[in-house]
Amino acid sequence: MKHIFGPVPSRRLGRSLGIDVIPPKTCTFDCLYCESGRTTHLTCGRREFVAPGIVLEQLEAFLHEHPRAVDALTLSAAGEPTLYAALGELLRAIKRRHAELPLVVISNGSLFWDPQVRRDLMAADLVMPSLDTVDPEVFAALNRPHPGLDLEQIIQGLTAFRRQFSATMVIEVLLVQGLNDSPEHLQRLRRVIDAIGPDRVDLNTVVRPPAVAGVRGLSGPEMEAAMRCFPEDRTRIIGSFTAPVVEQPDASAAMRVLRMIERRPCTEEEMASSLALPSAQLSATLAILERDGTVVRRGFGDSVYICLPRQS
Repeated sequence: MKHIFGPVPSRRLGRSLGIDVIPPKTCTFDCLYCESGRTTHLTCGRREFVAPGIVLEQLEAFLHEHPRAVDALTLSAAGEPTLYAALGELLRAIKRRHAELPLVVISNGSLFWDPQVRRDLMAADLVMPSLDTVDPEVFAALNRPHPGLDLEQIIQGLTAFRRQFSATMVIEVLLVQGLNDSPEHLQRLRRVIDAIGPDRVDLNTVVRPPAVAGVRGLSGPEMEAAMRCFPEDRTRIIGSFTAPVVEQPDASAAMRVLRMIERRPCTEEEMASSLALPSAQLSATLAILERDGTVVRRGFGDSVYICLPRQS
């Protein structure tokens, strides 16, 4: 199941089954705050990294075994999913087979200037690109893009996509303390986002261990203040994931834990909810993995995250 992971706890989508078609940390950005770690292959070149048929086969196998474990199917990765050259073909094939499940693409929005990328995304039910800044200097410092990318071109691509896309588009803004959180910056960003016209704006901040030490998120009151810079009826602060724990034994617990944290660190509570593991089984599994040095715990903010050693 190399290309299927989770379900992972999503603060917006519930139990989101991840579909990953990008090699780890292959991305157009090397964001300071990335919860998946530093980008090791910075590129804008689209490739078919894996045949769509292989991904579909793995997806069908998972859904056959766990038919009620998923709230949404999400193209996401420890990299940028629009770098996948067969994205449109894969999305259309998934939609034909599983029209009952929302099909989501989470992207950094960097390649929406490419008409083919925009065509590929038309099969999705929900597309969630990010736009953290409209200031080129902040963009360079915060997102650390591939040198071939231009911020104005990215904004034009997002605008063109909104005009063509009839389903739901949500722009995510991730706020980092001292970089893109000033009222002046947020007002400029709001004007551009208003011109793009998404259905909603999601405000996020650094809540998991970031790629670069010292990067800090905003507090609750600071996020509330930031939200006042955006339209009240179309903006929300992303909340915490909560879901009931289903007491269901699972012999593959260790593998599922590792698949989850390969993409991003998680708290023990998130794992229990998302993976539907009994707390005793999860605790025993984590104890073995920690003893062997396969996973480590890292405190960040008020939470403790389970990470791979290289993520810590």
